[in-house]
Amino acid sequence: MQTKRLQRGAVILALAMLILACAVPIPTTEPLTVIDPVNQVETVGLDGAERAEVRLRMLSDTLNVHAAEDVGLLRANFHYNVAEWEPTIKQETEEQRTRVRINQGLGSQIQLGGSDEYINTWDVGLRRNVPIDLGVDMGAGDVQMALGGLSLTRLALTTGGADLSLSFDAHNPETMSTLRITAGTGKCIASDLGNANFDRLNITGGAGSMDLDFGGTWQRSALADIKAGAGRITLRVPAGLGVRVTFASTPINTTDITGFTEQDDNVYVNAAYGQSPLTLTINLKTGVGALTLISQ
Repeated sequence: MQTKRLQRGAVILALAMLILACAVPIPTTEPLTVIDPVNQVETVGLDGAERAEVRLRMLSDTLNVHAAEDVGLLRANFHYNVAEWEPTIKQETEEQRTRVRINQGLGSQIQLGGSDEYINTWDVGLRRNVPIDLGVDMGAGDVQMALGGLSLTRLALTTGGADLSLSFDAHNPETMSTLRITAGTGKCIASDLGNANFDRLNITGGAGSMDLDFGGTWQRSALADIKAGAGRITLRVPAGLGVRVTFASTPINTTDITGFTEQDDNVYVNAAYGQSPLTLTINLKTGVGALTLISQ
């Protein structure tokens, strides 16, 4: 009974995040206007600024974000076949910071379910070597973010029912104050989080699974707060980084711990803890689910 309540709560949370994040209207049964596929390419420059704030808000279907060469600030390729989904771009520049908002158009209705008839794909390339505060709100679909080498000062990701794949295959030259992920019912996979160069990581999950790899080149100690509902959680940390994990007193169906020893009640540390000059402190709170914790 408790498991079902938690799962229902997670689904309700995911739907609420979808509505709030994407500011969608109440769905209707009105048909969407299907048109011939459009390939729309847009470029945005720095407008004389030295820093940028970029916000991407998309209802569905596929979003790709990555580093790009030879762009002012960003280059976006929008591929869609629904007239109401034509994206809008707004830019405001004040002093040395430019703010860019890209929103998916909605019209007066949204689809009530997935359909192969509809096409909506965004491919967004961001310029390297420019400090960027990046935010993404995604409803349902698939999000692929290859952010290695970008100069990110903050990163905030919100997904409703979307699957998220986040990777940092190269070091972030900027210090990222906060990396925040709010996930719903989809999968969340993150790799080489050490390269993100964050001070604080905040992850809130619903009923979806999470697979978090903290590999990469660590240059600072950091704090991670992870809260999950009813999904499966896998955490992988490098053996050479000192790691301390504190579990909240919440039920876990299955726990598999490798490379850690119990230091105190609900507190686990790996062999490098207290020996390594850097420490990752993880506060973990889960509902009904399965946990795998690995240091290797």
